[in-house]
Amino acid sequence: MRGHKNLFQLLFPPVLALLVISQISLALVVSWAIRVYALKETRLELSETLQVLEQLLREQPSLMNDQTLKALFAHQRYRITIIYPDGRVMAESRAPLEGLDNHYDRPELVQARSNGEGSSVRYSSSVNMEMVYLARRFQAPGNTELYLRAAMPLALLQDFYKGFYVQLLISIVIICAFGLFFVLLVVNRIREPINSLVETAQEYGRGNLQKKTSVTIPWELAILSKTLTAMADRLQHTIDESMGRQKELGAILSGMTEGVLFLNPNLVITQINKSAQRIFNLPQTEPCIGKSLLEIVRSTELRDLAERVFKTGEKEETVIQPLTTGSQFLQVYGALVPEQQGCILVLHDITRLMRLEQVRRDFVANVSHELKTPITAIKGYIEALQDGALEEPDRAHRFLDIAAAHTNRLELIVEDLLSLARLEEQEGRNLEKQPANLYTLLENTRQACQFLAEEKDIQVLLEGPQELICPVNSAIVEQAFINLLDNAIKYSEPHTEVRLRLAQDGAMARVDVIDQGRGIPARDIDRIFERFYRVDKGRSRAAGGTGLGLSIVKHVVALHNGEVRVESREGVGSTFTVLLPL
Repeated sequence: MRGHKNLFQLLFPPVLALLVISQISLALVVSWAIRVYALKETRLELSETLQVLEQLLREQPSLMNDQTLKALFAHQRYRITIIYPDGRVMAESRAPLEGLDNHYDRPELVQARSNGEGSSVRYSSSVNMEMVYLARRFQAPGNTELYLRAAMPLALLQDFYKGFYVQLLISIVIICAFGLFFVLLVVNRIREPINSLVETAQEYGRGNLQKKTSVTIPWELAILSKTLTAMADRLQHTIDESMGRQKELGAILSGMTEGVLFLNPNLVITQINKSAQRIFNLPQTEPCIGKSLLEIVRSTELRDLAERVFKTGEKEETVIQPLTTGSQFLQVYGALVPEQQGCILVLHDITRLMRLEQVRRDFVANVSHELKTPITAIKGYIEALQDGALEEPDRAHRFLDIAAAHTNRLELIVEDLLSLARLEEQEGRNLEKQPANLYTLLENTRQACQFLAEEKDIQVLLEGPQELICPVNSAIVEQAFINLLDNAIKYSEPHTEVRLRLAQDGAMARVDVIDQGRGIPARDIDRIFERFYRVDKGRSRAAGGTGLGLSIVKHVVALHNGEVRVESREGVGSTFTVLLPL
């Protein structure tokens, strides 16, 4: 893996560095000790040489000349120099006198002038090599003060060093090889338990918390293994508890009819139930978690409510109409959930309640209007009769006829309201049904409306199979067909035709009532089944309708688990279709 080293790569460099550094340090210490010892021995040897030379010069002063000194020490490894107090060289065993500099400021002579004896280690330009010098003040015969200096080249010590460093290099190579072997041995001994721990940790990372270390490991690593195992057990326990709570929460949320949304402080959806997806017309397969609220629900009101909840920490409640759902009404409750660091939105679909409330208001208003109009007329004509119209037979008969007509209208309205009430009582109950011949029911319908059709010279045509049997409540279904045919005749122009068409449509029986009337405007089609709703109020009242006929039709069809449809074109006519399960 890039950027990571294995155990050998981690251990070998420091071990090797430690061994090499220790070896070099030891070599430096030994080299220094040897050098100190060698210099000490060399100075001692040079001191003994000077003592012998002093004795020899005292006994034979004639030796203190350059030629004799060169002859005497020509084959010796020592370099002997006799120096005047002013630094001039009297005699030299190695170098010619002509090329020698003044030695007054040589370190060993400076020390000798002060202490009687001095030494130094330095490079000699006279013989072109590094030398060890030892100088001593000498009182020659005749009280002449001279300085005797003996020197030995360091070449011998340097030769020793060369051999020593070669041996040191060989030992370092051997130590590196030993370090490599040692590290490999150690790595191989601990690699297996470490690899086992690594494999176990990787399995934990992949979610397999049941994995356990199977090899024998040192007690130091055994502590780590036990710690990992205990951590995995605790983590597994926590995961099990969390999954249990998650399943319980998921079951609760899935079973709720209310929509539920969880949001984080960034208004990002962290959880949503199926009811919420259904409310917002979202496919169940659409991923919603991780998306922003506005991305899923195009409602600034909902966003503002969530923001207020996060800002104030107080519960909020409102009614919204999301753009994604059109005319739907949602009652929303919002509250903080501190444990989840977010908020919860609970959605109640109150569209039906709102519509029912609107229907109730419309029904009350329409009933009041529909009943008030004939009652007001009846009351007015009765008052007119009481005021003297009875004394005028013609006016009295006309007023009574009008009052009677309004009374009949009241009776029709009451009868239709009672019919609707009875139909609503049947909702949720098992409707009594019997197999019935739909063609016969439609024929009865046609005969019931024949008189009205003949008055307008409208021909009612019946077509379709004569043996189509369907389980229905014949009484109320026939009444529904009569309402449809009655409307078709009332709103058709004279000298036209109305068709009753029966057919089988898959598993459904289909009845079409087709007229050639004025048609229904598109804006009114969705409302024509509402109680007392009229497309043309003046024309409807003139035709004698109560405004409840289509509502009765809708309830009858719904009780049979059927469907009623409308297709209409203004100026062409309308087609009402009733579908009933066979």
